[in-house]
Amino acid sequence: MKMFSVAHKTAFVVDHCPYMAESSRQQVECDVLTKSRAQGVIPLAPVSKSLWTCAVECSMEYCRILYDVYPTNKLINYIVSDSEFHILNTWRQEDQSTHELMSALAAVGPPDPREDPECCSILHGLVAAVESLCKLTELQHEQRTALMDTAERVANRGRIICLTNAK
Repeated sequence: MKMFSVAHKTAFVVDHCPYMAESSRQQVECDVLTKSRAQGVIPLAPVSKSLWTCAVECSMEYCRILYDVYPTNKLINYIVSDSEFHILNTWRQEDQSTHELMSALAAVGPPDPREDPECCSILHGLVAAVESLCKLTELQHEQRTALMDTAERVANRGRIICLTNAK
């Protein structure tokens, strides 16, 4: 049986519900360059990142490292979940870049803290991730057609990484 490593496909599911707009309590220092202030200058207050910002930063760093170390054949499918799921890219190699993902994330925007949290569920994204992992990638399809009579022996494996806020 032709085995693809579990790392061949990774589905990221990032929660986009209103509570992800809450503060992560991770401070960002804005006054870094002005440590030698003149007297009488009021220092800038530190800013706190949202949980959404932290989730996007860590998932994009994961993608950047994966794409740098393995430029091909390690694929990511990025899904945002709120009242429905939003698939930001596909398993195609052309869709595998941090630039494409950042553009798609910019279009989605940050979560709206005024939205009704009862309408949101991470389950929408998790169901979409499982369905996405069931789809064959181009490389898996090539392997399957090359084997022809033993096509059912091409294993379809992958992982799901879910970023959410559980209280």
